[in-house]
Amino acid sequence: MTDPKPNNKWKKGFLKTGLPLEYVTSNILNKLGHLIFGEYPYIRPDERRELKEFSVDLRTYKTLDNSNDERLIVLSMLIECKYRQQGTSWIFSPFPSEMIPLGIMNSTEDIVPVRIENENILKFEKGIGYCISGVELSADGNGNTNGVKHGIFQLRFAMPEFVKNDYVSRLERTYYDGRFIDLSCAILVTTADIRVIKPNKSLEDFTSANELDDVTEIKEAIIVNERPGPQLQEFADKLGNELIKEHPELEKRLLDIGKVLIGKEWENRYASDLDTIKRSIGYSAERILIINHKYLDKTIKNLETALQKDIKMEKVYGKVLETNNGFEIKPID
Repeated sequence: MTDPKPNNKWKKGFLKTGLPLEYVTSNILNKLGHLIFGEYPYIRPDERRELKEFSVDLRTYKTLDNSNDERLIVLSMLIECKYRQQGTSWIFSPFPSEMIPLGIMNSTEDIVPVRIENENILKFEKGIGYCISGVELSADGNGNTNGVKHGIFQLRFAMPEFVKNDYVSRLERTYYDGRFIDLSCAILVTTADIRVIKPNKSLEDFTSANELDDVTEIKEAIIVNERPGPQLQEFADKLGNELIKEHPELEKRLLDIGKVLIGKEWENRYASDLDTIKRSIGYSAERILIINHKYLDKTIKNLETALQKDIKMEKVYGKVLETNNGFEIKPID
C-alpha cells in the first residue's frame, strides 16, 4: 500500500492570507529592536462616505536616541504587508521631475523648540528614488491597475490619523523639557518584484521589447509620491481642523516657539503656524516607502542610520516647562 500524495492546497491559501509575510516582517523588525503592536485600527469613510473601522497590519515603535536621558527621539512605523505569488511584478513610473518631493518622515518637532537635520535622510531617499503610479503584472502576463493600490490606499488614510495622535501626545506632555520628538513613516512590504521603468523609453521601446528587463529595472525599494485625491484631502483636513479645535493651546505654543528660534538659519525663515501643522497632516498621506521583503532588514537599517546621523546635528533653542496655567517655552540661555 502506497502512501497518499501530500495535499499542499493549504499552502497556497495560507500564503495568500498574508499572515506568513506579516509574521516574517514582525520577526525581522523585532530583531532590529522594534516593538511590534500588531494591527493599527482607525476610522475613515468608505466608498459610500460612511465611517467604518479599517486597519493597517502592523505598528512598530523604536527609541532611536536617548542620549544621557536628556532627549528622546522615537521612530514609529505603520506597515502593510502584501503577499504576491512568485513571478508577480509591481512596475512603477519614475518621478517625472528632478525636484525632490518632501521627505517620507513625519515629525512632531514643529511643536517643540528643537530641530533635527534632514540632510542624511534625504540622501537615503534620493538613493532609493521616487516614483508615481504603479501597476501589477502577474506571472502569466495579466496586468492589474488596482493590485498595487490597495495597500497604499490603506496606509494613506491611516497616516493622517497617526500623525494627529503624535501631535496630541507631544502637546500633553513635557518629557525631557520638550526634547522628545516622534518620527513616523508608512511602509508597504511585498513579495512582488519591484520594478521601475528605465529612463527615456519610447512607446516603440515597449512594443519591441522581448523581456521585461529591456524596459524596467529591479529595485530593492522605492518611494511612491502621490497627491491626495479629494476624499483623502477632505479627510486629512478634517483631522487637522479637529486638532486645532480640540487643542486651542497649540497656537500659543507655536507663537512661543517662534520667539526662541534664533540664529542665521532663521533669519529668512518662519516658525511653523497652524496652517503648517494642518498641511503636515495632509502631507503624511503622500509618500509611502515600498520594500521587497528580501531587503527589509537592509533598508530599515539604512533608514535608521540616516536618521541617527541627522539626530546628532540636533539644535536646541528652548525648553518646554509645565506651569500652573499649562506650559511655557523658556529660551536656552
